[in-house]
Amino acid sequence: MIVVGSLTLLELAGFIGVGFYLIAYLLLQLGTIKGSGYTFPALNLVGSLLVLLGLATNFNWPAGALQIAWAVISVFGLVRIYIQNSRLNFSEEEQTLIAYGLPRMAKPTARNLLNRGVWSNAEAGTTLTEENECVTHLHFMLHGSAKVSSGGADIAEIKRGFVGEMNVMEAAPASATVTITEPSRIFTVSGTTLRSLAETDADFASSLSVHLARSTKEKLIEANRKLSAPADSSGHVA
Repeated sequence: MIVVGSLTLLELAGFIGVGFYLIAYLLLQLGTIKGSGYTFPALNLVGSLLVLLGLATNFNWPAGALQIAWAVISVFGLVRIYIQNSRLNFSEEEQTLIAYGLPRMAKPTARNLLNRGVWSNAEAGTTLTEENECVTHLHFMLHGSAKVSSGGADIAEIKRGFVGEMNVMEAAPASATVTITEPSRIFTVSGTTLRSLAETDADFASSLSVHLARSTKEKLIEANRKLSAPADSSGHVA
């Protein structure tokens, strides 16, 4: 029998299996992974099989039965998630929204969100947010164009992405006015609906918060880039 230090290879496998259990639980508590995703049951499945392998040198039925049951439950979880995800259908527009705006959101969670909103065609002149007025809806611009203005000056342009993500969850005043400048395709969901979902679904609340924060960060980086870009002799940013 192969021996590593004072441990046999099988005993070492058992300890590694315990490590998988602990890592899975730690990542879950840190919010790095979700119980509704593939990673958590997969880590538990590997952990249970390795611990079961470690018991081979000194097998006892109570511990063995626990690992077998844990493995069966983990497999059931993986199959359930696969079936659940495979039954979800997304239109081409929804797939683009998810890929660009919600790339890490679990499919069932994204489906739940998309079911609560509406798609519309917004004409030029449509106002999505008004500076200093409470943000009541979250919008996602799939394609088109909108200008962002603050204090009467145009400060940015949006071609695709979220509008209202900074303040919609608190219904706080908008920091800028966003106005459609050419026909655009928009997905809209009310802030009341988002807050209601967040109160009843912790995974949804956490995932949405991460994605909205990501969108805000990207906009701030782009704004800083434009502000720091050198201007030509006419005063225009290069």
